Amino acid sequence: MNKLNIEDIVQDKVKIDIEDIPSGLGVKFAGEIDMEDPGIVLDPLFDRIHSGAQQMKFSEVLIDLTRLNFLNSSGIKALAKWVMKLSDLSEDKRYKIKINHNKDITWQVTSLPTLTYLVVGAVEII
Repeated sequence: MNKLNIEDIVQDKVKIDIEDIPSGLGVKFAGEIDMEDPGIVLDPLFDRIHSGAQQMKFSEVLIDLTRLNFLNSSGIKALAKWVMKLSDLSEDKRYKIKINHNKDITWQVTSLPTLTYLVVGAVEII
């Protein structure tokens, strides 16, 4: 179990593993997210990560999307909603969201860079 006691998620065609990393938390996605409303799964997950990252004073949350073959627009919206929550935090309380992506998956190359513009300096695509 990880520092935030968040259980791994297996739903529909996606598996989400949550693990501790030295600087905070790692979240690994595998499969595809094409359900009609992925916010049902993603919003509560991102809310728990967001509040836990503040409480535990994480410096970063590492999102690994290298094995996520598809994420529909509603899923991207859920990610964006989470990123926007960082704008409500003062600089000293902010953590960084690093997104490890797969350069061979088109939706990741075209959609993920947009997240870096939502809150300046909060998101890094690696």
